[in-house]
Amino acid sequence: MTGGVDRAAAVAPAAPLEPHCPLCGGEQRDVLFTKRGWRFVRCAGCRLVSIRPLPRPDELAAHHEQSYREGAYASFAAAERIRSMVARRRLDAVRPLAPAGPWLDVGCSTGSFVAEAAAAGLDAEGLEVSAAAVAQARARGLAVRQGAVEETEPTRTYAAVTAFDVLEHLPDPTAFVRRVAGWLAPGGVLAVTLPDIASPAARLLGRRWFYYAPPDHVHYFTPATARRLLEAGGFGDVRVAPFRKPLTLDYAAEQLAALAPFLAPPVRAAAALLPNRLRARAWPLPLGEILLTARRPAA
Repeated sequence: MTGGVDRAAAVAPAAPLEPHCPLCGGEQRDVLFTKRGWRFVRCAGCRLVSIRPLPRPDELAAHHEQSYREGAYASFAAAERIRSMVARRRLDAVRPLAPAGPWLDVGCSTGSFVAEAAAAGLDAEGLEVSAAAVAQARARGLAVRQGAVEETEPTRTYAAVTAFDVLEHLPDPTAFVRRVAGWLAPGGVLAVTLPDIASPAARLLGRRWFYYAPPDHVHYFTPATARRLLEAGGFGDVRVAPFRKPLTLDYAAEQLAALAPFLAPPVRAAAALLPNRLRARAWPLPLGEILLTARRPAA
């Protein structure tokens, strides 16, 4: 939910990039449903769910930049307390698995995770495509640079590469995983978070689930398809676990007003019944996300 989906801005459906599945290469797919004019299809081979037609990378880049400047990403970036708590929870989960060395957060937005990692004593930097987000991160004194993964050539290798709320936005997540694998030192760790369409929240809400959000999210994973993606990228020791983001009920209601309006009133009502100290508390909510970690083989 703190991925900041912009419901107002829209990317018009365009010609598909490729007719085949980006995960298994299959060409047979089943249509599941249509939402906001986009068809959701499931690959008959690996069961990856995607939207069709896929937006072009330049369309997605323009859409995300606009979202950071005046759309829902702007409110997401402004919620610094929430984002810091989410970043701290992610760092606590990943740090015990990583060897010593520098960290890179890909898709770092305005740098909340970079800031938390640096405060914890890590040599951390970020990479982000949005110029607006990078400007905000640099204004905070963070080591964040602008660029896309496919156009970036790191000058060093990393002990850990993180990509939180990133892969579901990419037309070709397989190419992304294979490329960042080469940025890790042997034994280094990749950590990603993804919406899980097999989660109880997704099954309960169906097509009304807030993470079914085209065109921001173009691919939709289960633990099995996410594991297959990382293993196809050359990673081993893949671990998958549910991940709960700590959110205040007021912030959750604000996001739901844009993502799933029918859920916002009951959340607001629940928040109104709480005393102020509980209303200000961040609760680890089961939104339907997973955290995956994987290791680049030492050999």
